[in-house]
Amino acid sequence: MTHLFFDTSAIAKRYAVEPGTDTVDHLIESSDSTVLITSLTIVELASALRRKQNRDALSRSDVDRLLTVFFRESLEEFTIVALDETRFEQALDLVLEDDLRTLDSLQLAAALEVNADLECQFVCADDDLISVADTHGLETIDPTADDPLAGISLGNGRDNDC
Repeated sequence: MTHLFFDTSAIAKRYAVEPGTDTVDHLIESSDSTVLITSLTIVELASALRRKQNRDALSRSDVDRLLTVFFRESLEEFTIVALDETRFEQALDLVLEDDLRTLDSLQLAAALEVNADLECQFVCADDDLISVADTHGLETIDPTADDPLAGISLGNGRDNDC
């Protein structure tokens, strides 16, 4: 079983077509993958889609439809990782040590905690966050990279080409 911890920058590509969407879809639809997101991701994705609406990149009905799909998948198919006091303390350490932004530090703190228990791959499309995650020993997947799954084993015995 492969555990894939998605940062909002990556999971958003499932709901708004942009570079990396095919890779994200492939990872999520892999039969042997467990998708993990934080409770924060739900708020962040709603905000990101609403911002696209404000820039006229998506209509109101598109945003409503995409959020409905996301909420359903979140409840039925994804594992939602809660942000507790310990993760906030870890996030503060990441802000102070690695100069991360607030929400990125919370996402990474949760991913590091999950990785300690389950060994996960961190799926992220933010170069700065990927760099810090790498320094903390997380295996990262950037869905926007030229060959995002090179050298990555999803544990499904199948070719990882998108």
